[in-house]
Amino acid sequence: MIPYIEGKAYFGKITKQLLHHIPPHSIIIIDHEDLDIVAAEDIVRKKVLAVINRKCSMTGQLPRTGIPLLEKHNIPVFDVDLFRNRKIKKTSYVKIEEKALFYLENDSWIKSGRITHYNESLIAKKREQGTSNFENLYKNFAKNSLDHASLELPLFLDAINELPIYDCMVNKVVFVVARGAGVQNDVQVIKRFMKQMNCIILAVDGASTFLYEYQINPDFIIGDMDSIPTNIKAYTTQFIAHSYMDGFSPGQERLKKLSVESTSIPFPGMSEDLAIMLAYVSKANHIFTLGCRNSCVELIEKGRKGMGSTILTRMFAGEKISDLKEMDKCLHIPKNVQLIEESLWEEHLNITEEF
Repeated sequence: MIPYIEGKAYFGKITKQLLHHIPPHSIIIIDHEDLDIVAAEDIVRKKVLAVINRKCSMTGQLPRTGIPLLEKHNIPVFDVDLFRNRKIKKTSYVKIEEKALFYLENDSWIKSGRITHYNESLIAKKREQGTSNFENLYKNFAKNSLDHASLELPLFLDAINELPIYDCMVNKVVFVVARGAGVQNDVQVIKRFMKQMNCIILAVDGASTFLYEYQINPDFIIGDMDSIPTNIKAYTTQFIAHSYMDGFSPGQERLKKLSVESTSIPFPGMSEDLAIMLAYVSKANHIFTLGCRNSCVELIEKGRKGMGSTILTRMFAGEKISDLKEMDKCLHIPKNVQLIEESLWEEHLNITEEF
């Protein structure tokens, strides 16, 4: 049965940016093909009432999706097929009823499109399609990755030679925190150690937002700055704007508009690759990553057709990298854990504050 939904809706083309600016318990209208787990986690945290997607929320091309997480939290997801090309306002009053989307205009309900509701059977069907499609998906992704890694190798090596060395990272444990699936659970598990250890924390873009919520102040924020909060100037940190190899840096332009000073560093690939390599060339003792992406599905969810730069980064610096993923599962800790006792961490991983 399709749930009845009515209320104020907020529209945004980029889901993560939209979620920064809406109040809890809102309806959101998005353009987000294959709604991924990271976006779904953000939607759950924002206590969104319902999701209306103008694109296909589950194409059946990927073996995993964020839709089951939303279903688990009773957040209905609808794809909408609009009857006409109407300009979507940033805010509208809408309702979903009888398999259709209605907009309130001049005190009248206007039927604007047909909707598809992601119920349990449709989700299962799409997941099965994604699982069946994975081999072809992987073949194409692997070919693109290896082709690009080969082409980018000279540029990658030249870029490494130009990276600055940060003395504060020398012989230090460095945490690189990105906004990957499940990262907040991982941060909750080890946040006590991140606060107590004499370590350096590099936050990749939007990861800074939840780190600040946990009273963890990153030493650096690195990225194109498209996911940082507008009040970021209030925080004490160093900003590194990831730039293209020609020197153009959208991130630095965004920070200038917020009157925030930054250093621009060109590097091929993703911002988390840059963060890892900065720690490596600065002679970090060890690099622990949280929320960093290193698989075919994770990178495709991010909109990447290959992972050439990540392959090169991991081959270059791999002996100093440990990926911390789904720590709550390996320590048998409930998902809603807020704090882990130090003795439990040491018992399972034999790690102390000296690391």
